[in-house]
Amino acid sequence: MPYLTTRDGARLHYHDIGRGAPVVLLHGFAMPAALWLPFVLPFARRYRFILPDLRGFGGSHRTPLAQRCLLAQHADDLADLLQGLHLRDVRLGGLSMGACTALQYHRLYGFDRIRSYLHIDQSPCVRNTADWAHGLLGATQATRLADWQTLMRKLEPYRGQPYARLPKPLRRALWAKLGEFFDFAFHHRGWKAVSRLARYELLIRRVAPTANWTIYLDSVRSYLEDDYDWRTTLPALQVPMTVLIGNDSIMYPAEGQRTIRELVPHARIVDIPDCGHAIPFEAPRVFRRELARFLG
Repeated sequence: MPYLTTRDGARLHYHDIGRGAPVVLLHGFAMPAALWLPFVLPFARRYRFILPDLRGFGGSHRTPLAQRCLLAQHADDLADLLQGLHLRDVRLGGLSMGACTALQYHRLYGFDRIRSYLHIDQSPCVRNTADWAHGLLGATQATRLADWQTLMRKLEPYRGQPYARLPKPLRRALWAKLGEFFDFAFHHRGWKAVSRLARYELLIRRVAPTANWTIYLDSVRSYLEDDYDWRTTLPALQVPMTVLIGNDSIMYPAEGQRTIRELVPHARIVDIPDCGHAIPFEAPRVFRRELARFLG
């Protein structure tokens, strides 16, 4: 399996599939990059897909953060990946946290190496403020994140200890919260039922491993504390941009996502009815069609 050595000496795992023009796709929170494979394999004869496991997740789960700001870390790692693999004229796509990483990369590095950008169900601003009510989890943000803060305070004294040392009630509480988070990602009842399996530790640990269990705390803390408002930098985005919006997204209300049209007037907005946040999985036919159009 290929690994890239980043600027701080860490090893970042990635999948390298196909040949042709380069395409980099960035996964969402607590997802492995391998979940992209069913969607990209049909195009692998004409495109080279680079699918990194962002630091802390998938094949890079054991790789610790070298800085406090999660998305700045991921953006730096993306910059190292593009430079290390000598990638230019890249088609870049991101879902949720992956889209946040792309926007943070654009803020810090610009899009000189990027040919076009596919933005999948992500608000241009994560936290609600006096002038913004469309961030993570919409109107319920304050209540939901307060619950996470309470759990984080209980878990923090165990930082640095193996996951097995966590008291069972806290372990159950952690998976219950992650299960709730996955539930928010879906609109359809069937997918919601599957997401609720995340409450069962033996099952969810196959997708969300625990060797570096504090990555889940660090991710939530970063979303709570760091500046993830890209409304001031998005207008500088000049490359072709496609925005896929799940019209029934609970994670990021569609109304807020549609404001990207005002920030990036040339962006192509695709509203997907009867679909939640996890667009590739809830609307696979639409996603494959839009991915083909984006690549072409």
